[in-house]
Amino acid sequence: MFSRLRKRFGRGNVDCGETRVKESGLSSQSNDGQRQHFWGMWNSGRETSSPGTDLSKNQAMKEKERLIKELQLITQERNDLRDRLRFLTERSMKNRPHFRPNPYYEDLERMEEAVMSILHNLEMENTEVHENNHKLKKEITFS
Repeated sequence: MFSRLRKRFGRGNVDCGETRVKESGLSSQSNDGQRQHFWGMWNSGRETSSPGTDLSKNQAMKEKERLIKELQLITQERNDLRDRLRFLTERSMKNRPHFRPNPYYEDLERMEEAVMSILHNLEMENTEVHENNHKLKKEITFS
């Protein structure tokens, strides 16, 4: 488990020995009066095992911008793939072998077709009446 963690944090090639460096400026008197931990290490006078990298502000900003762009591209790609998957699954819904359509939905589709045909007939009648009205107005004005 620890080897996986070391690989995750980029420390796979480091030996497992003590890698911390003692500060040169500390005297031996600074450790007087300190309690010793159960594993035998002094708490003071040591640096952390993973010192932070000193990036300049410019490098940090460039890295931040690069990561933001990468995140945006990955998010866009994820959304495109989701849309594509949604399109494919909706299109093939009726072609599935065990697909049972909802009877209420079928009734609703039939009612929609009937209403749309009635609407089309009314629009056709309206245009005919409008044309007849226009012809009658012309006859009245010429006579």
